Amino acid sequence: MKVLIINCILTTAEHGIIKRKETIGDCMISNFARGFIELGHTVTLLASEEFRPTGNDERLPFKVVYFPSRLPQVFKPSLLPWPKGMHRWLKEHADAYDLVIASESFQISSLIAARVCPSRLLIWQEMDRHQRLLFKLPSKFWYHAIVPSLMSKVTIVPRSEPAGRFMHRYSRHVSDVIVDHGTDAHTLFPGDETDKAFIVVSQLVQRKQVDKIIKKFARLVAQDAYKDYRLDIIGDGDQANALKHLTATLGIQENVVFHGFLSHKQLAEPLRRATALLVDTSSDLNMVTIAEAITSGTPVVTNTKPSTASFIADNGLGIARDGWDESDLIKVIENYDQMHEACVREGKELTNVACARKMIEIAGNL
Repeated sequence: MKVLIINCILTTAEHGIIKRKETIGDCMISNFARGFIELGHTVTLLASEEFRPTGNDERLPFKVVYFPSRLPQVFKPSLLPWPKGMHRWLKEHADAYDLVIASESFQISSLIAARVCPSRLLIWQEMDRHQRLLFKLPSKFWYHAIVPSLMSKVTIVPRSEPAGRFMHRYSRHVSDVIVDHGTDAHTLFPGDETDKAFIVVSQLVQRKQVDKIIKKFARLVAQDAYKDYRLDIIGDGDQANALKHLTATLGIQENVVFHGFLSHKQLAEPLRRATALLVDTSSDLNMVTIAEAITSGTPVVTNTKPSTASFIADNGLGIARDGWDESDLIKVIENYDQMHEACVREGKELTNVACARKMIEIAGNL
């Protein structure tokens, strides 16, 4: 099968600033594409030129076609890119593909695909609420007017239960099957050894609220029974120096290790050995790192902002509640074996291969 994936925005751009990476090999959509390839299919990815890597990506196992953004001052490439030339490209090439997957309903690229090749198109939906830009007016117009009319023949595949409930308000064709981002099971898999350590895998930016996590962890290690625990912080961002200063101020610099950015291969071992992944974000949807932790057999402690919070709570994969604190970290320590087993069980359905297989099954029922 030949699969075409349309995902213009390859990475999250904080404050609208796109930071081009040396390779796109570690980004979510590349891992998703590898799931299809492992099943024996070929993949082509369409993306925005602004996210083209700075290095040579010839070793990627799929083809990438980049499109420059039209009117970038209005249709910002980090939010709603208007890919110049994509309509013509799809007109010329879409018939060569058996399955087309476009990311998000509220994207011009998805609308273009819906007009050119609706019968082979699945829209993979992460958003579970209206975007706040301009008092939500553009989002409300799009979902109330564009989706039920110009995208009415397209099947929507939600990435979470909240996303599915949201899209049922605007489309009659929403899959009952949920397809998460998918993780690389060859790199991220459960282990038998556990360290006295918690882990944060995140951009070190304000909305991730890593400072709150550090303060909660400080209250844990202030107790004699848990003074030997470590917090591994993996990621980089403009808050890095402030967070390092905070750990020094709290007197826990010996318990906190800042690793900087790590590739998935470098991240895999500390993630599977951690007692839990810690999340306290102020604004996120489907966090890839949550699925990666579960696939690694690692429980998750999170607030309810991520779309997968209910999945964690319902399946015993950790703790999901707003205002979680050091007492919840102690609960995870005491109940680690049970939560770990649940993560191992559920994680099998979160690999990129399992997610690709689900997409193909959904497409087979169109």
